[in-house]
Amino acid sequence: MVKAMDAMGYDAGALNPDEAAYLQKAGAPLPARFTVLGDAPKTQLLKKDGKTFGLVFLPVSPDPKKPAPAALLDATAQAARELRQKADVVVGISGLGLSDEQVFLDTHPGAVDVLLGSGPNAGTSSRLSADAKTLLSRTYIKGKTVNRLDIYALPGKADFAWKPGETFKTDVVTLDDRYPADPAVEKMVQ
Repeated sequence: MVKAMDAMGYDAGALNPDEAAYLQKAGAPLPARFTVLGDAPKTQLLKKDGKTFGLVFLPVSPDPKKPAPAALLDATAQAARELRQKADVVVGISGLGLSDEQVFLDTHPGAVDVLLGSGPNAGTSSRLSADAKTLLSRTYIKGKTVNRLDIYALPGKADFAWKPGETFKTDVVTLDDRYPADPAVEKMVQ
């Protein structure tokens, strides 16, 4: 599985601590360029196509059955503010689940430009924050889809707002029989 993930050529990714522990117990290396989430936000700068992307990895909640503590969300917003000084775009990467991600967007408007969410609750190809400053895209469960996000304009000006079809386009691709398995990847995971 790690070989297949590495073959995908991800620029960045996230593993929750349980996933990382599972791989380590199995004697597998962690996928290249993946960050293991912890109890505090982690950040990374990624240069791509002449732009600098600031990545803020939201921490895991101490108790996933309860709302994420406000201090955890506040620390994430602070980390995002620090990245904003160094990056053209700030992207949040979360495994908290939709409820906590929505609280983050509501209590810290504009902290991140894009929030890539996962974890409990529903997936969505795109959803805008109330002020249209943050674009939320959440994966659907069980890896049966791929969210595609095409960005046509990057934030940068104070009056910037995401506009569907104008500044971005999203699509959810269902991985069904129309997409045959890649033989090289299939061989890796057998």
